[in-house]
Amino acid sequence: MSPFGLGRLVRVGRPTPTPEQQMNSAALEQEKIGEVLSKQDARYDAMTDEERERFYMKPNLITRIKKALRGQ
Repeated sequence: MSPFGLGRLVRVGRPTPTPEQQMNSAALEQEKIGEVLSKQDARYDAMTDEERERFYMKPNLITRIKKALRGQ
């Protein structure tokens, strides 16, 4: 048993963010999500019907790897 008790976590060198910093961080995350979605929309709009079917319905190994690298 540790001298600090069970479940006690000590954070060293990292102050707790202020509520304003937390709101800014959340807004930044939302902006990043919007940017990713807009890139995906642009990619989808640029594809022909055949490309869409190959990419979304019947992806090959290379396509699966690219999607995994993008985090999809």
